[in-house]
Amino acid sequence: MIWRSILCLLFSVTSSVTCSALEIRPVQTNSGIVLRMRGDIREGDYLRLKAQFKGKKPIVGVDLSSDGGHLEEGLRIAALVRSQKLRVYVANECASVCADIFFAAARRYFAAGSKIGVHAISNDKDIEDVGSKLLTLKLARFWSKNGIPNSIIGKMVTTRPQAITYLNDTDLSDLHASARDPFERELIQAPAVDLDQKQQASPPVSR
Repeated sequence: MIWRSILCLLFSVTSSVTCSALEIRPVQTNSGIVLRMRGDIREGDYLRLKAQFKGKKPIVGVDLSSDGGHLEEGLRIAALVRSQKLRVYVANECASVCADIFFAAARRYFAAGSKIGVHAISNDKDIEDVGSKLLTLKLARFWSKNGIPNSIIGKMVTTRPQAITYLNDTDLSDLHASARDPFERELIQAPAVDLDQKQQASPPVSR
């Protein structure tokens, strides 16, 4: 499976940095539970997110805003979003590996004024070497095979890791993304499952 192939390359091309915690909060909506995710993605967040699916109420989507973070965790989250066929709504900014989560959605939505950005992957010195370029190309091929337009793939591949290229209106139209919040919000919120108190996350890997 190409997800596994991509993840196997990570440890040789990515680095450790400090990230803030990703907030994961279940929100009750008219259509089901929406997971509100805010902050940087760090090691352990995939398991925290997966734990939310143990509840009895169905999870129907993700309300997302993140600058990216731990690449392996982000791709695992993207794979989970894809397997669960979740809708994803970008509320503010979604950059780096956060964009992969957006790409993985069954249906994509974004708020007016929100930004979705992509770039290539770097090694532990923030430099594109042979290994990081290979990983970028593998990820690009995966998304190309799964319907992401070539114009967006091109931006991801050609944007240096230290920079961000944001998707424009044409890109979002080509993704069939809608400029609206698909989740009809209610005031009732379900209690969050927080595993941070049970385990300490080790230093994350960045993208």
